[in-house]
Amino acid sequence: MSFGERIKQYIDYKGLNIRSFEIKSTLKNGAIHRVVKNNTSLNGESIAAIGETWQDLNLNWLMTGTGEMLIDPPVVSEPVNEYNKERKLADELKWYKDALSRADEQIALQKEMIETLKQIIENQNQNPKSPE
Repeated sequence: MSFGERIKQYIDYKGLNIRSFEIKSTLKNGAIHRVVKNNTSLNGESIAAIGETWQDLNLNWLMTGTGEMLIDPPVVSEPVNEYNKERKLADELKWYKDALSRADEQIALQKEMIETLKQIIENQNQNPKSPE
């Protein structure tokens, strides 16, 4: 099984689509899609980000195919109760809100750039340079 197939298997196991996996892993848009489609690998920084985000993922398995996909869960685990579920959901919601806020900031900057470019084009159309 290739690296791309292994990462896709893990994403499917988590019940995610590729883009949501990229977002949660703080990877660039399309990074994992290219890996899966073109059967390529990732740089060390991207793999480290995946390892930090998905702590149940066995990175040795991801890189080499050796061993099991998942790391055994820790012996001491937090008891599952409604409070923990709500806290986890609240944390995820905050993360998505932060991501949306960053996206909104990027959109605002891009709109400003578009307006500036429109002004430049308009000025060039009003004051065309005459050929010499």
